[in-house]
Amino acid sequence: MIENITSKFSKKPIKIVGCGLAGAEIAFILANNGFDVHIFDCNFENKKERNVISEGEIARGVYKGQNQQVDDHERYYNDIYDTYLTDNMKYELECLNSPLVSIAKRYDFNDFGFIYDDNFMNKVKKLLLSNPRVKIFNMKIDTINETETTVIATGHNTEKVLLDELKKYVGKFHICYFQPENMVVDATTVDLNKLNFVSDDVCYINLSEEEYNSVYKTIIDFDKEYVTPSEIADEKQISVENTARRGQSGLRNAIFRPYFNGEICQQKRPYASLKCRYDNKENVLIFEEFFSAFDDEDQEKIIKNIEVLKNCNVVRFSKIKRKTFLLTPTCLNQNLQILGHENVYVCGGLAGLADAFEILLMANYCAYSIVAERKNKLGVELLRDKTCISVILDNLLKKSVVNFRLFNLKYDIINKEDKDLQLFNKQVEVQKFLSKSQIEKFKEKFYGKFF
Repeated sequence: MIENITSKFSKKPIKIVGCGLAGAEIAFILANNGFDVHIFDCNFENKKERNVISEGEIARGVYKGQNQQVDDHERYYNDIYDTYLTDNMKYELECLNSPLVSIAKRYDFNDFGFIYDDNFMNKVKKLLLSNPRVKIFNMKIDTINETETTVIATGHNTEKVLLDELKKYVGKFHICYFQPENMVVDATTVDLNKLNFVSDDVCYINLSEEEYNSVYKTIIDFDKEYVTPSEIADEKQISVENTARRGQSGLRNAIFRPYFNGEICQQKRPYASLKCRYDNKENVLIFEEFFSAFDDEDQEKIIKNIEVLKNCNVVRFSKIKRKTFLLTPTCLNQNLQILGHENVYVCGGLAGLADAFEILLMANYCAYSIVAERKNKLGVELLRDKTCISVILDNLLKKSVVNFRLFNLKYDIINKEDKDLQLFNKQVEVQKFLSKSQIEKFKEKFYGKFF
């Protein structure tokens, strides 16, 4: 139930939902600034925030789960973090005196931010429990009271009951449940002359009616063997198998849309086409809309019904992962408050953040925004200029996060076209200087000249 808002200077404790990296960081900063904090986390005693380890971190080989194999193509096509970007973000956190970075240094967790460490999070929890201003409740929260400042700091696997409550604030069409991965094929194993290129990097694989019917029949036959997982049974899932359930024409119109240009005469118009993106640098084809929850073997059997792909080598198969995001540009303002509900903040994986340093930077920004609101302080606006925070925030508020990651895909601080390592290093140092300068100005304005 949504209640009327009270004064932003309310003395009630600040509620934080979730005790992962974002929730813990925000709690420490608020407590250090004199606020009482109540943390709600139904898995506090045995929480494992595995979702903090991003696909990008797995891709570059920093963390490998059981049987996780990483090759050069995986490294490129998962959302990679450039080492220099990571270095800049870590430096900015040090300038901000990040509580979790400080804890990691104090207790010699040298890999903090790159791999998930249960021991580290256990240490963080103990320190939170020992803080007199922090109370932790091992329980889930399913209602949001707008008379109290609340921070939703949950991840991509946010409880459905909380998402249902959030829909009252942001609308049901502003929460997305899935993030698909494209299938990637080695272009050297495909005859590119048989593809219909409409630009240097966009092409279509044309299917005859016979090929299309064979693809459709294979999908339908395989689909009978799969059981839909209970956790996604009631949620919208975009995949070739779900589209095929609507019927043959539905699959053709949604995934295999017929396409032809002026150079193809009417007699040769394809029955159906599969859209691809050609990456000349990596020499691979990325299937733009072929998303599937089938296993790798079945996906391969499906595409090999298409003549031009019969001998192709699949670099990466499609996956549809259970990840929850808000459509942040339509939901949050520049202070990470829900539009029209200024006492409710969103930070962490649910807002579209993924990697540890990204999450911690925005957690710092969110916490200082709350302190500024509650204590009528100035200076937070300086964090929105010439910093890594400003870059992340700009991406967060201007772009949808459903189909790409924020900071990872765009080398917004380092110009990726520059091949000269010395120039790279110079740009890193320039950004570090800007970050340090801005944060010093922020602290002076926020805390006073003699902070």
